[in-house]
Amino acid sequence: MAAKPAAAAPAETEVEAPKKSGNGLMIVLIVLVVVLIVAVGVAAFMMLGQKHDDKAGADHAEAPKEEPYKPADHGKAYSPSYKQFHAPAPGSSPQFFDLEQLVVNFKGEGKAKHLAIKIKMMTNFPEVVTELTAIKPILVNDISAALRKKTYTEMSADDAQEKVAEEILAISRAALDGQKVYPDLLDKILVERFVMQ
Repeated sequence: MAAKPAAAAPAETEVEAPKKSGNGLMIVLIVLVVVLIVAVGVAAFMMLGQKHDDKAGADHAEAPKEEPYKPADHGKAYSPSYKQFHAPAPGSSPQFFDLEQLVVNFKGEGKAKHLAIKIKMMTNFPEVVTELTAIKPILVNDISAALRKKTYTEMSADDAQEKVAEEILAISRAALDGQKVYPDLLDKILVERFVMQ
């Protein structure tokens, strides 16, 4: 009976040895699978991150078209307390606002005493044309009032048309400023008609 237990002991040892190496192999395989999954995840994250950066770069490259007006656009800087408009596209045509023809009486000094004037206002910003349309009654009132104070001598001078255009520009810019529109976004006044009778 003593011989049987000795034979049983080595059999148990042989069975346990393969289990230990099987467990070790299983652990190594699990670790390799986990490392592989992590490596694939990191690679995918980096590739998606690079695509996102490329897309963000492309979006950022288009951003200047949508950014508010800045000094580099036309050399004009203005406070954020004014309404902010998008910069016009490079090479875009100027925008014009037609003010109705005005006929005003002025101090005739015994000669002509009526002035018929038709003007256009020029800007590069379509939003400014919208703002000018909204304040058209104010513009007509303020410009008419200024022209009524003129004399025949002032209106018949060689540079009268240019001076009147400058004064109308100043009046129009002041009206825009009252509406929180940066005044210098109105570029120029064009006089289409200037007739005294």
